[in-house]
Amino acid sequence: MDSQNRKCFHARRHVILLIILSIVTLFVALSLPDELKISLGLPIILVIRAFWQYKLVYISIGEDFITYRPAAPIRSSISILFKEITSVSYKNNKVIINYINKISNKQYTVKIPLSVMELAEKEKLLSTLHIILKDKEK
Repeated sequence: MDSQNRKCFHARRHVILLIILSIVTLFVALSLPDELKISLGLPIILVIRAFWQYKLVYISIGEDFITYRPAAPIRSSISILFKEITSVSYKNNKVIINYINKISNKQYTVKIPLSVMELAEKEKLLSTLHIILKDKEK
């Protein structure tokens, strides 16, 4: 797939604040006297996690598919072909996609939270989904 035809959306809400707080926490931990040293592991993990989330492509939409990658590092991404989607609804700051997997013939539901996205990014995503999936909206 040509990357020029792919639209990428990021989950960057509050990430800059998390990066700043993580770096401040790291410097505070480093400046404490030796007898009051706390573990440096947690601030370092928070900094790495914040930079990872900043670079994360949360949702990508191609010519005939949508890929959702949860912000949680443990969960895997989900790719859905547009022809597999049976319905789309928008409720409580979430996009709910119902689809039937053509290989297993089972119906699945994916709930994509939009609360981790900045307002402008969320509006671009919703307008793109309205255009692409207008015939499948509930």
